[in-house]
Amino acid sequence: MLVPVLGLRMFGPSLFLYYVLAGVAVGWQWYSLASPGWKKWLARKGVHDDEVEHLAHRAGLVWPGEVAIGSFALHTTAAAVCGIQFGPWLLSRWFVWILPLTGMQIGTSSGDDYLQHFELASIVPALVVGYVLSRHLPRLATCAWILPTMVLVYKLLTFTEPYASILAPRPSTRFSYFFVIERSMPTFQDLRGADPIRVAAQVFVVVPFYSGLAYSIGALAERHHLLKKLFGHSPGMQPEPEITKQEKNDEGQIAEAENSAQELN
Repeated sequence: MLVPVLGLRMFGPSLFLYYVLAGVAVGWQWYSLASPGWKKWLARKGVHDDEVEHLAHRAGLVWPGEVAIGSFALHTTAAAVCGIQFGPWLLSRWFVWILPLTGMQIGTSSGDDYLQHFELASIVPALVVGYVLSRHLPRLATCAWILPTMVLVYKLLTFTEPYASILAPRPSTRFSYFFVIERSMPTFQDLRGADPIRVAAQVFVVVPFYSGLAYSIGALAERHHLLKKLFGHSPGMQPEPEITKQEKNDEGQIAEAENSAQELN
């Protein structure tokens, strides 16, 4: 419960569902470590396995469906973190560390740089992390898109166009409001260029949606071994195992011995 409380105090209520999932993911990690250790401690005390399970149920220490709940929370949280935190950080490091090596004097990145590379910063890190993390924790890794999509659909259904007449709604505007990304960050000096509420909606709704989809696609690519199929060796080009080569050599020697014996006969 500490994770959602800290998230609300530090970042506000816009990502409350992801704070809850982050807390569930942390709790699942602790549960996965503490529960086996507790059972081993009881076993060392001479408690039988059946009694251990009975005590665990009586004490409320068994978390029903912990693997499914924990995996879903972990992958969804990881996808959201990739889009909201990790992607912008990588983009800033690109401007600070990489581009100066090419002779370009960029300096520090700005909010405008992030919005101009909005899709790239949201998709690429999540795609890579989803592929890598699903190799070690494959369960429900392809489901990271579900919650962000539900949030986006809810926002689309409850959207009311600013400054529009109720008698003449324009349904297409709700999609452009979220998906036509603002390319300049609003500032206190100039609020005329960009709508801060719209930018916040795109960052807190569209970014998790993009990163969740990219994360799930990365996990799906790992499940089907896409990189191995694209860049790996084909079965016909793989080197033969040593055992197979040795067996063929033995068979050749046997065949030569049989032919020699037939000639002598």
